[in-house]
Amino acid sequence: MKILMANKFYFIKGGSERYYFELTKVLRDHGHTVIPFSMKHPRNFASEYADYFVDNIEFNLDSRWEKLKNSPRIAARILYSIHARKKIEQLIEHTRPDIAHLHMIDHQMSPSILHSLQKYQIPVLLTAHQLKVICPNYRLFNWNTKQVCEKCLHGNYFYPIIEKCHKNSRLAGLLLTLETYLHKLLRLYENYVDIFHVPSKFYGRKFVEAGIPAEKVWQLYYTIRIDDYSPQYDSDDYYVYFGRLEEAKGLLTLLHAAEQVRRSQLWLIGEGDHRQELEEFVTKRNLTQVKFLGGKWGEDLKKIISRAKFVIIPSECYDNSPLVVYEAYAMGKPVIGSDIGGIPELIDHQATGLLFPPGNSEALADKIRFLLDHPQLVQQYGQNARAKAEQEFSPEVHCEKIYQLYESLTNQN
Repeated sequence: MKILMANKFYFIKGGSERYYFELTKVLRDHGHTVIPFSMKHPRNFASEYADYFVDNIEFNLDSRWEKLKNSPRIAARILYSIHARKKIEQLIEHTRPDIAHLHMIDHQMSPSILHSLQKYQIPVLLTAHQLKVICPNYRLFNWNTKQVCEKCLHGNYFYPIIEKCHKNSRLAGLLLTLETYLHKLLRLYENYVDIFHVPSKFYGRKFVEAGIPAEKVWQLYYTIRIDDYSPQYDSDDYYVYFGRLEEAKGLLTLLHAAEQVRRSQLWLIGEGDHRQELEEFVTKRNLTQVKFLGGKWGEDLKKIISRAKFVIIPSECYDNSPLVVYEAYAMGKPVIGSDIGGIPELIDHQATGLLFPPGNSEALADKIRFLLDHPQLVQQYGQNARAKAEQEFSPEVHCEKIYQLYESLTNQN
């Protein structure tokens, strides 16, 4: 089968890209043709289809002049991109795919490409890595107040202007509001996406609550190539967080917990806008056991995780189905995670890890202390975690279920 696989980034930027490339590899291993559609970028992996990618556009500009000068182009790309439609139609004419599997398409590409896919009568599956379809700022999280927010969930999309929940800016909020109302008016997602693939049951419930028909919501967890990871059940004297360093991830809660448990070391792996504030907190509180390692990927990351005691995910937003858990489990590491979003679906409390109330540093400190005091239990949890990864996140099972859905959609079409 020929699968057009669309995602705005063609390099590893986050969890959505990791799944995008994992799935691409698994499908190709099973003899399918995967045709990428993305945005041109200096960090992109090589692709024979790169000439069909949309032109690069940068939203996070430094100077006010650059922002002002590029604002019409940025707004046009976000609201409805004629350029993206033209490029994907050229790719469709050249490759004639059987189905389109979309991932993150908003802003850099825009859902305008859904009109092109409908034009060529190509069935569409969209994997919801975030909540953009039902929330203007992606996350049902107010970045201004640092709290979960569901005010837009039932169709009142003007709240980004009032709440300044995106970049603390009413102008940015206005653009998100216009974008969302336009796409709703055109019914782009409602009419031209056949199935929404949600990687967590929690996201599925939120989609239905927001008005997406339940029969169009299909749940399947992510996959991970288990054989690429070697489990390691002993450890050195540290535990880790790895991921984006941003406020919604609950990292200040984690540091407050580390302040209460001044044993072992906490290694923070990743980059993000929150790093400076976190480093200042560590310096001020003299948390000498906390280390910032910056961004790590590939084998370097695996080596660090494989020697850790356990992994912590202290998120305070509605995380979907964090691939951090999948990777930790594959390496035989238990996970302490906050009881929010899709995280508790992945962690079997007191079997593959521990859960704690989000934002509660005392409870998190108790969980850290408990695992440090019970090294044999940590090993048992790690073995359970690896077994769970092998049984539930297998690429073979995942590929079979995805392919069955592809076949169903193409037959219906």
